[in-house]
Amino acid sequence: MIGLILSMVRARPGQALTAFLLAVFAMAAAVSAPVYSAAADRAVVRSEVSAAPVTERVVQARRTSPTLQDVDFEDLVPQLFNDSGFSSVFSTEYDTIITPNDAKITTIAPRFVYRDDVCAHLRFTAGRCFVSETEVVLSTAAIERLGLHVGDTFQACYATIDAESGDFIPAGPNSTLTLVGAFEPRNKAEQYWSDADYFNPRYTARQTTEPAFASRLTLEALEHGLTLEALEHGTERQALDVVIDDSAITRDSLDAINASVQAGKDKLAALPGHATVHTELPALLTRINGDRDLVAEVVPVAAVPLVLLCWFVLFIAVAAATQERRLELGLFALRGVSAPRRWWLAAGESVLPILAGAAAGFVLGHFMVRVAARVLLSSSSDVPLSAGLNWWALASLGGALLATLLAQRAELAKRTADLLRNVPSRVSRWGAPVFEVVVVVLTVVAVVQLRWGSGGLTGFALIAPSAVVIATALLTARAVLPIAERVGRRAMRRGRIGPTLAAYTLSRRPGTQRVLALFVVAIGLLIFAATAASASSDARDRRTRVELGAPRVLSIEPVSRAALLSKVRAIDPQGRFAMAAAMLPVSEDSAVPPMLAVDSNALAATALWDDPALPAAEAARRLKPDPGRPTIMVDNKDLSLDVTIDALVDAYGVHWVAVVVPSDGSDVGRVDLGQVRTGRRTYTRNLPMCVNKCRLAALELEQPDGRGFDVTMTLHSLSQRGAALVDEAAFADTDGWRAPESPGPKLLVPELTAAKDGLRAEISGYKGADVAVRIMPTDVPSPMPIVMARTAGIGDHMTGFDESRQTITIVGEVETVPKLGYRGGIVDLDYAEREATDGGDAEYPQIFLGPDAPPDILDRVRAQGLTVTGDRAVGPLRAALDEQGPAVALRFHELAGGLAVLLATGALWLVASLDRLRRAGELRALRAQGVARRDAGASGYLALVGTAALIAPFAALASWLLVREYLPVFSDDPQGFQASYWPSPVPVVVAWAAASALLAAAAIVAGARLRAATTQRKR
Repeated sequence: MIGLILSMVRARPGQALTAFLLAVFAMAAAVSAPVYSAAADRAVVRSEVSAAPVTERVVQARRTSPTLQDVDFEDLVPQLFNDSGFSSVFSTEYDTIITPNDAKITTIAPRFVYRDDVCAHLRFTAGRCFVSETEVVLSTAAIERLGLHVGDTFQACYATIDAESGDFIPAGPNSTLTLVGAFEPRNKAEQYWSDADYFNPRYTARQTTEPAFASRLTLEALEHGLTLEALEHGTERQALDVVIDDSAITRDSLDAINASVQAGKDKLAALPGHATVHTELPALLTRINGDRDLVAEVVPVAAVPLVLLCWFVLFIAVAAATQERRLELGLFALRGVSAPRRWWLAAGESVLPILAGAAAGFVLGHFMVRVAARVLLSSSSDVPLSAGLNWWALASLGGALLATLLAQRAELAKRTADLLRNVPSRVSRWGAPVFEVVVVVLTVVAVVQLRWGSGGLTGFALIAPSAVVIATALLTARAVLPIAERVGRRAMRRGRIGPTLAAYTLSRRPGTQRVLALFVVAIGLLIFAATAASASSDARDRRTRVELGAPRVLSIEPVSRAALLSKVRAIDPQGRFAMAAAMLPVSEDSAVPPMLAVDSNALAATALWDDPALPAAEAARRLKPDPGRPTIMVDNKDLSLDVTIDALVDAYGVHWVAVVVPSDGSDVGRVDLGQVRTGRRTYTRNLPMCVNKCRLAALELEQPDGRGFDVTMTLHSLSQRGAALVDEAAFADTDGWRAPESPGPKLLVPELTAAKDGLRAEISGYKGADVAVRIMPTDVPSPMPIVMARTAGIGDHMTGFDESRQTITIVGEVETVPKLGYRGGIVDLDYAEREATDGGDAEYPQIFLGPDAPPDILDRVRAQGLTVTGDRAVGPLRAALDEQGPAVALRFHELAGGLAVLLATGALWLVASLDRLRRAGELRALRAQGVARRDAGASGYLALVGTAALIAPFAALASWLLVREYLPVFSDDPQGFQASYWPSPVPVVVAWAAASALLAAAAIVAGARLRAATTQRKR
């Protein structure tokens, strides 16, 4: 029996080769899903790790040692996080006081720090790094302040903070140290410095902004010098910073990394002294696992229909080949061959090539995906052959064998007489409709489960996208055949032989409906993949532009809001390429969405603004209308306030305070004008911080400890240099002055009214409530104008920079707000800063850079004394989104769609070849009767392709509209960003045109070969 089957294979090598190639393709397609998933799995891990901020690859441990003798933390450090790819930095410090050699110079109280390998991260402007236990290095600024030189000795001692004054005071005897080097940090923003905040530019009671660095022996020696006198105070602040290298986090090491970090955290937390351990690594691992899950979820959505198509084409091929052997099968039956043997003889000729093709396809699938992965994935690696050895491969092989048996059933089940007749088998009257009904029902079930279930693209819903295309293809193909029949009749009545033969070939030949459905499915799947990829790409483009806010964004070290505004304006005075931006504090009121403050003067030139209904220039104009009142500017000379205090209740030690904001961006000034007395008095004090002019932010009455009180007073005038800045008439104009807004009875503010000789302010009956006796000039619009995202929602107020309540008015609505997207609003930074009186630091200070930013922008930023801690641009951020799991998985959809079209092309060639063999004699007979060669060879292949090309876009559109919102686009929370209904049309049109052109070319060649068969044979 086996020998007979082999001889049959040798006798018909074309059919065996066809079955072999289809089996190769089917197995390669089936294997491609798990192999691509494995390759994409590795790729998304690498891309997520490389795109993750360093903070997500850091473990930070902090501890204050209970005693000087406690070294448990330091001894434990070498035992922790010592796996490959982990790099640790240990540091310890305490406070010291350095006494200058010149008694006229004020002492400083730097942090006295040992940090592993610190010298490699310092640039020495003079001298060298420390070596011995009595050597230290100081910053260049600190050395100049102390009046020291490299090589000098000085006195230092352990220090503590005085609870009352807040100043550093000596807590032990002096030790003599030698200054051996002057340093500047190479890069304050590098991860090596972690969050230690060694170089905070703001001055404190330390009188210096940099630490002193020394060896571990130096710190120990200084401790021992303090032991006899201050043992109970001589504790250390110890830290361990562990950075996990990119290469250490791989697909295979995720669990080991997580376990190692958790074990280290447990050991550190068990130490005495309450060590705290913080890491954001779990967030990275969670995101990686989410990406991996999405790849595993989305890839099968394209793999399932591809495998089904392979089975379908194999079914068509075997069915067509079996029909060609009908006479042979009839002879087997006529000669008494039993039914099982006939089945085996018929199936064996196809099963053997299929088994051989499956083995070859298994290897080819791995190779094909490896090549595709290197093209489609930015970071991929070879996947072992074992990756495809799973149920996908087994299901593919089993399905191919089942399709082979089912394809032969129709012929083998016929009577012997029917097999011996040389006429085509009629299409089943009930089999195909039942199959189509089953497919439609399954499609409805899958769509219902997807849209109204809770599992997303899981379970049976997995086939929903492809099922919609397949069901649409089957139904439309059935509807097209009667149309072809009518076209044929009309052509016959008009005497057009060629169109008649072509139309009847489509409507009456067995299998035409299946081939048409195959073409529709193949083109439809590619269009669906192109639609999903295009819409997802549009969503990633939109999200990148909105969330970044500008083509390039620089994050900078904490700096005051006034300094941020003035320094960025100094970089770009005309507002052509740089814009200062900062976040307003998060409001305790959940109804107030996030708010971004921007220097609206540069909004149009820098922001990525996508709302045509409200252009950026118009939004900037609305955000910053002319308030109609000039800002009160003062200099460093005496400021005099003429005021009458009529009554004070529960007021003890109340002082007048002038709040001024320097124009150069330096720290806000709170100048004490003197203690308040009843009656009319003039309070005078100079403003030393206002050499370069200041803005008057507020006049305040301040009582120690913030206790409340009642007051009734009249402000008459404010003058400087003998000239009135504000006279009685200006004070009497109540529109020019305001008090803080009160959110309720917990905060009382003055009631301002006009008086004949100035501005009357009164607070009465405070009864223990908090008060804010603050009077501010109205040099900003009231209420504050803002521009909001349409869907964000906000009431009638927001939280200002100083966390006070501020009334707002919405002057414009846009689809998305730069940086905040669909859930926030923007306000002018200058106006928001004028509303505040605290002069505090900007939250998340950034500089938005437009396309015209010069190449040396970083140098210009540093020249203003700003330290860049982050530099992000649209390109890299967009590339990072392209490497997330959903984007990587959608590339497989495009690959699968392309393979489907190639498969359909092969099916067309197969059908045409069999048709050519079957119809050769028939066509030559038509030619002998005088039918023109072109008419006799009319095949209808091109019409078949054209019909499929018209139907396929509607099938893909139906599938897209039903499953669009359930196809993942991002691996994290998109915050309103999702694939749009109508993607960019160019990629979709290109995919449709390419698929149609390929099939049309194959149809034209196949038709030409069929016409060639009409040539009469010479005798």
